[in-house]
Amino acid sequence: MKLNKEEIMKFLQKYKLYIAALFVLLVVIILLIHGCGSDDAQESISEETALETESESEEESTTDETEEVEEENVLTVNEHASIITLVKTYMDCIVDGDVDTLALIVDELSDEDKTEIEKNDRAYESYSNLVCYTMNGPEEDSYIAFICYDMKIDGVETLAPGIICLSLLPQDEYGDRLIQYGSADDDEELQAYVAELEQDADVQALYADVQARYEEALESDSTLAQFMQSALELAGDDSEEETSEETAENTEEGEETADASEETADEAVDTGEATAENRETRVTDSVNVRSEASTDSERVALAYQGETVTVIESYENGWSKIEYNGQTGYVMSEFLE
Repeated sequence: MKLNKEEIMKFLQKYKLYIAALFVLLVVIILLIHGCGSDDAQESISEETALETESESEEESTTDETEEVEEENVLTVNEHASIITLVKTYMDCIVDGDVDTLALIVDELSDEDKTEIEKNDRAYESYSNLVCYTMNGPEEDSYIAFICYDMKIDGVETLAPGIICLSLLPQDEYGDRLIQYGSADDDEELQAYVAELEQDADVQALYADVQARYEEALESDSTLAQFMQSALELAGDDSEEETSEETAENTEEGEETADASEETADEAVDTGEATAENRETRVTDSVNVRSEASTDSERVALAYQGETVTVIESYENGWSKIEYNGQTGYVMSEFLE
């Protein structure tokens, strides 16, 4: 059946309430559908945001762990080129007795330090196999360096392994770095800090390796062993002399001093027949210069191999009286040319 325009208008007029209700229902359905789609999208966005947040948290956690690892004070080898250059300059100065250059790279250098370095220069010929290990120092940009090397001693064929510890101060405004030298021994905080570092397993292994190689070198070369023994004895004598001087200042002059002199005279060594020589010669090996012609007497000096001495006279007991560096003493004749 075909409806004309009038019939359609009558139909709409009659059922307008039902049509309006149907329209409202359609709008509600459309809104619900749209709302559900938005919730799904929002939920998807929320999940993505949560994943991103979790990923960022994991990255921050990893970064924190990395920073903690970097803050650990680990022993590194030959890591800083500028420090290696500074250490090599220091070793060159020690071997060459160059106190002028050394004074430019250390914080303090006393006259006593200069005298000691210049004296040791006669024994040191060269060094090799230098390796520089470093750990962070007590201050920012400061370092503690453990220097391993092999020292060539004048007149000794076998190299002597050694290790020294240096405190390297932070760089100044010009980028220069000094070695804490003169004040290091009196810096109790620094000494405590280094002592703690020396408990590190890697540092202890480093010291143990050098010590083992040093002992092996001494066993393989009696000349090196004798030199080291003489050096240790000389260092001990220096300490005893300082102690004696302090004791003497507190000792009253009197009969005790006279009695001591008499005892010394009574213990004079019988050298046997003497032969006058008055000739210059050289020592064939590093040798102790004694106050008497006996190994039990006090050592007054250490003559290094190749140095010139004046032989005053020789004795039947195998000793010779010499003049060395302005001092008169006795050495075993077998060590003279």
